[in-house]
This record gives sequence, C-alpha cells and structure tokens, in this order.
Amino acid sequence: MIYLILRRGALSLATLFLLASFIFFATEVLPGDALDVSLSADELAMMPPEVLARRKAELGLDRPILERYLSFLGGLLTFDLGRTIITRAAVADIVTMPLRNSLALAGVTLLLALPVALAIAMAAAHAKGRALDNAVSGAAIIGYSIPEFVTGLLLIAVFAVWWPLFPATVTASTDDPLGVLLAAAPLAIATTIIGSIAYLGRILRVGLIEVMASDFVERLHLSGIPRWRILWLHALPAAMIPGLSAAALYAAALVSGVVVVELVFAYPGIGAELVRAVTRREVHVVQAIALAAAICVVLFNLVADLSIAALDPRTRR
Repeated sequence: MIYLILRRGALSLATLFLLASFIFFATEVLPGDALDVSLSADELAMMPPEVLARRKAELGLDRPILERYLSFLGGLLTFDLGRTIITRAAVADIVTMPLRNSLALAGVTLLLALPVALAIAMAAAHAKGRALDNAVSGAAIIGYSIPEFVTGLLLIAVFAVWWPLFPATVTASTDDPLGVLLAAAPLAIATTIIGSIAYLGRILRVGLIEVMASDFVERLHLSGIPRWRILWLHALPAAMIPGLSAAALYAAALVSGVVVVELVFAYPGIGAELVRAVTRREVHVVQAIALAAAICVVLFNLVADLSIAALDPRTRR
C-alpha cells in the first residue's frame, strides 16, 4: 500500500506539472494584456511608443515567454502566485476567499446529496423493474440532463418570484463567515444538490443492481437470507467501490462546475472572480484559478484511487 501511495502521488505531481505548464502557455498566447484593457483606445493612440514600451517593461510584460514560464514555475514552488498587473495586489489574496467559498458550496452539496442519492438508489435497486425504479430512473435522467443554470432560474422563478420565500441572489459578501454565506444561498445549494442527487443516484443504482444480479448474491438468496439484508450487508459495500470513484470524480467536476451556479445567484466564489479576471485580462489571476481547479481534480482523483485500493486489494496491482 505504501508503494501504491508513493506511485500514485508521483503520478499526481507529474500530472499537476503538465497541467500547470498547459495553463501557463494557454493563457500567455492570448492576444492583449491587462495594460491594453486599462487604457482607452484614445489613450493608446496618443501614448508615444516609447512610453508604452516603458510601462510594459515596468510591469514585466515585455519579458520573453520562457523567462516568464520559469518565473511562473518558481513561484509555484515557493507558493507565490505573483501580483496583478495593474493594481499589484497579491494574487493569492484575491483568489483565497472566493476559492474557499466555492469549495464550501461544493462540500455542502456532496454532504447533503450523497446520503439522499444512496437512499434513493437502494430503494430503486430493491424495487428493480417496478414503478418506483422506473420513476427514479426517469427523474434521474431528467435531473441530470437539465443544465444547472436552467434549474437555478426555475428555482428563482418559483421560490423567489411566485412564492417569495428565499432571496433570488446571495446577499452575503466574499469575506463573510461560511455559516452566514451558506445560509444566504439556499437556492444556489438546492440547484447544485438536484443535479448531484440525479447523477450520484443513477451511478449507485446501476452499481447496486449489478451486484444484486451476481452469482454471489444469488447464492445468498438461495440460502434464505432476506433481500433487504443482502442489500444492506453485502450489495451496498460492493457497490460503494465504483460509487466512491464516481463521487470523487463528480466532486472534482463540481468544484469547477459551480461557476455557472455562482454567476446565476451572484454567489461570491471563483466564478465571479474568474469573469472579472478574464474581463481585465489579469493573466496571473486566471492562471491561479485554473490551477486551483486542476489541483482539486487531481487531488480528488488521488483520494478516489487510494480509497478504492484500500477497499479492494485487487486494484493495488
């Protein structure tokens, strides 16, 4: 197991290096920069070329791309994400709180959605082929197929306009305590939960049905063990192995996927910060946000691999 941890850890670090390099070059080749955005067209037209060149040199925008790449990698090793081009604010200070808020939204979504999805999947697997199973399967397909921004707008129309029970947008600020922030975002949380329950419930249902159809479970049936006992004590642990993998992968996608929900509900997460950074062409902020999302994806995949290896020794080879 120790060898597996070291091997998967090294592979994760190599993956992060490749992703960081891709993020850097993908953002550096984009046309324009933050200085172009900060100046109006008239200012750029009237500014002498030597003045513009001097300002770009002061901001480090004229350095060769290889030099900027090595500086970027060195900053990652020292946990220095650099500073914004115009305001010279620390990128880490800009990204930390929005990232915290997005992780909190994704974490609460998983904590609430996973047990509900598990209960629904078990009920559907127990009633395979009957009306309950068909209803759950149909609802899961619909719930997962509808884009989250559509779900969010529907919830706003119903619970903020027709029946004004909740605020349409989040009124808390970026630096508020997480409890205050999440309490002010019930519709945003509900939006992410609906899609999560649909996806995870569908995956867990398929896993449970496959286990229930195995020869091992058939022998348990023939021995006279009740179906509900087989489902709880034998099928569920076996089905949790692919379920954990699916949950970890979905958690990684959820961290970056909440961007759309954040924009719909004005939730102060990385979505709004990413839009501002792109609009201002603050390359360092865009790189930091993309890198944070990549780290979440790689980390969740690593946790999933190690969890599955701990539960199923056959996967350690």
